[in-house]
Amino acid sequence: MESNETVALELRRDFTEVVGLFDSVDKLQAAIDDLMTHGFDRSEISLLAEDAKAREKVGSKRSVEIEDSDEAPRISYIENESLNEGKASLIGLLFYVGAIAGAIAVWTIYGGFAEAIFAGIAAGTAASLVGVGVIKFVQHRQRHWVQAQLARGGLLLWARTRTEEHERAALDAMQHNGGHDVHVHRVAA
Repeated sequence: MESNETVALELRRDFTEVVGLFDSVDKLQAAIDDLMTHGFDRSEISLLAEDAKAREKVGSKRSVEIEDSDEAPRISYIENESLNEGKASLIGLLFYVGAIAGAIAVWTIYGGFAEAIFAGIAAGTAASLVGVGVIKFVQHRQRHWVQAQLARGGLLLWARTRTEEHERAALDAMQHNGGHDVHVHRVAA
């Protein structure tokens, strides 16, 4: 029977990542798009976490000082299309729930069909405006995230690689899209 130490050593594998530093969201997005067209999955792409989490883990170090740090807190990349779908779903859901709740409330109190429809539309519209407010808040946080990362010296992008060919593809994608200090580093898993 194998000891726990032997099993732990067998499970521990090193892997490589390609990291790059970007000075604009457009360049960062272009590099991510390039990575995804070259076979990278969203789960293999990560960014530096929000500033509060980053400060908690690595202090106020510059981006270039933490790009190879295992301590740098990361977030998974979420595609703009997925964010837009989430926003539309939130507004649609809130409109639907508000409309149904408003219509049922007016129907049970007044019993009139026309009043219930009008109340449903009004309540749905009001509820969807709450969704718009939530979306504005999320957009504000995203702008703050970008500003904080740029103040650190740039937007960090990591791409986990599986093979040497994968490494070359990531290096090319980041370098050709305006990445600075693009390099490979080994990470102990």
